[in-house]
Amino acid sequence: MIIMENYKNLKDMELIYELLSSLQTKSKAESNVKVMEESNSYYGLPFEPTIGDLVNKPWLIEKLDLTARQTKVFNLIRECLTRVNNSKTTIGLQINSSMKLGAALQERFANKPQEEVWLFCLNNQYKVIREECVFKGTLNTSTVHPRDIFRIALESNSKAIVIAHNHPSGNTTPSSADMAITKRLSEVGEVVGIELVDHVIVGDDYYSFREEQQL
Repeated sequence: MIIMENYKNLKDMELIYELLSSLQTKSKAESNVKVMEESNSYYGLPFEPTIGDLVNKPWLIEKLDLTARQTKVFNLIRECLTRVNNSKTTIGLQINSSMKLGAALQERFANKPQEEVWLFCLNNQYKVIREECVFKGTLNTSTVHPRDIFRIALESNSKAIVIAHNHPSGNTTPSSADMAITKRLSEVGEVVGIELVDHVIVGDDYYSFREEQQL
């Protein structure tokens, strides 16, 4: 029996085996690992399955000999891994280019069914010191209030802020509401002394108000 402290030393295939054997007999777990190896072949050569395969290759799971309950467990694990991957923190990230932030946020916003507005508070080196989702839903000028944004920024002793939100449609063209919110936040930022460095819209690509000289 492998004690908890040793799990981190296991190869991905061994970890998958331990997971399977906790749900079914060892012989069936061994058989399922073999199926995963053979199904994961490349030019006829079998490759050891990885944890990433559980997320990125759902068809592999469908090939396994699993009960309905065991399939549910694997689907829940897949969803948990996906959410962890999509929620990677930006704390400590230095915002020296909108491209860097846009790339980081494309993973976070992937497959989000509704719009989310995120606030990133920056220090004097323009490193992220706080990130917070400030709104979920359809974005308009009445749902995102500068008071709420700058209250968080002031609490964090921020030098500057970045706002980002997603367009689930994938089209990153800013709407009239996006333009209006950016203008309001920029104006309020000048008054309170906290610069709005950028407003980034994420979809199939990203749109930066700073890069497009809209700020």
